[in-house]
Amino acid sequence: MKDFLIVKDPEIAKLFADESRRDILHNLRHREMTAYQLAKILGKNVSSISHHLNALEKAGLVEQSRTAVKGNLVEKFYRATAANFVISYTLSEGLVPGSEDVARWSREVCKGAIESLEAFGCELSAGKEDELLELVEKYSSLEKVAFEEVISRQKMAVNVARPALKLLLSLLVNIQLSQNPEFLRLLDKISAYTKG
Repeated sequence: MKDFLIVKDPEIAKLFADESRRDILHNLRHREMTAYQLAKILGKNVSSISHHLNALEKAGLVEQSRTAVKGNLVEKFYRATAANFVISYTLSEGLVPGSEDVARWSREVCKGAIESLEAFGCELSAGKEDELLELVEKYSSLEKVAFEEVISRQKMAVNVARPALKLLLSLLVNIQLSQNPEFLRLLDKISAYTKG
């Protein structure tokens, strides 16, 4: 299993829009399971899970890890092909035909972040939401590009606990971003909007 798989195909990225598929991938990242086991855990019927597994397998997001024979039944075990799936920044910005839905979702995430600023003591001047939204979208874009560049450089599997990996990636991404003058100017502009 790879640590990361960058999803660059908009049709594959759309598979993540379905909650059942996300739940299946979440479970299969941790251990191999059969369609029956997944159905039981997720409270779904086996045929529905099998349908989702087929779509995920066709997309290269899950794979059969082994089979077991029980009586005259053959059980197929599946696992995720990566521990982490990353939707490419090219899709989240709508740069690839067919990725408009991913771009809209990304914009909604940024909008939600801005709408929650007050919870952290930041007051936003009336009428400044659209300006800040543009800045936050650019921030998000630069962060995604840096993250994708960092994980693309991975040469071998990382055998550390998830919190350590998260910290390592954050450190590497922030080092890369701190060397980008455009990113530093952007932070200054956003900072002016978010003074508490």
